[in-house]
Amino acid sequence: MFQNKRSIFINSALSFFVLFSVSINSWSDGHGNHDAASHSDAVKTMGEYIDNFVKVFNEGDAAKVAALYTEDAIWSVAGLSAPLYGRAAIQAGMESNEDGAVAGATLEAEVFTAQDLGNGFLLANGSWTQRDASGARVDGGLWGNVFQVVDGEVLLHLESTSRN
Repeated sequence: MFQNKRSIFINSALSFFVLFSVSINSWSDGHGNHDAASHSDAVKTMGEYIDNFVKVFNEGDAAKVAALYTEDAIWSVAGLSAPLYGRAAIQAGMESNEDGAVAGATLEAEVFTAQDLGNGFLLANGSWTQRDASGARVDGGLWGNVFQVVDGEVLLHLESTSRN
């Protein structure tokens, strides 16, 4: 009898292990490609997006900047008392300077790393700096954002920054 229970336990354990292994492989397929080539592609894509974002931001047109966000984006940046939801609210927040950005300062940003999460979403983080007309640093911090590909265009879905 003891032998029979041990066989059932061993078979159950092996079945669980096989099911778990297959599930992990199935889940990882199609939920982002995390190999080195995919990582470098994501970093390149994010670098291009951030370069364009900085260019548009430094032009000072809130409508053009807001167009770089998804319609249902979340703006949760340092300086806000509460997150703003949606492209229109983000544009209004930028126009009224709700985040306390330094007027007249130019933005610089750098991508540290990025990852393709699959299903049209990318994750990236980096740093940002604002400089005054003389080039002195007046503000800056870190960022960690979620991006979404919409109709072939990368847009910012969740912006989250800190100040340091």
